[in-house]
Order: sequence, then structure tokens, then C-alpha cells
Amino acid sequence: MNILLSPINDTIVLITAIINIVCLLLLFFTCRFIPRLRLTNPLAQKRWYKPMYKFHSYIWWLFIISVAVHAILAILNKLVGG
Repeated sequence: MNILLSPINDTIVLITAIINIVCLLLLFFTCRFIPRLRLTNPLAQKRWYKPMYKFHSYIWWLFIISVAVHAILAILNKLVGG
């Protein structure tokens, strides 16, 4: 059985898609320009929000790896006839 046509591949593609969406939201909300926006200024004033800034670069790495895995598996799946 080809691993690229197995349900495991579909599951990994789905999980990485969810990770991509979550990472995009986290990247948006941990960006430095958020406190300057009128709609998000109340959020930026919260005590728990400020320590999230230090995770911004780590989220980028997770996002890049997740997008790469997602794209590679999705493309390979289509190439083998999935």
C-alpha cells in the first residue's frame, strides 16, 4: 500500500491545515502592530497579552514547517493519483 494514498496522509494534511490556520491567527495577534489598532487596543492592554510577544518568532517557524509539510504531502498525493 502506498503511504501517500493512505488515510494517514489525509489526516496529516488535515492536521497541518488546522495548524496553519491557528498559526496565522496567532501570528496576527502576536504582531507588534496590534496595540496600535483601534479595534485591538483593549486586547493589547491586558496583562496576559504582553508576554505573548516573545513567542512570535517561534510561531513563524512552526508555521513555515507546517506549510511545507502540508504542501509537499498534498502535492505528492495528487501526483500519485490521490
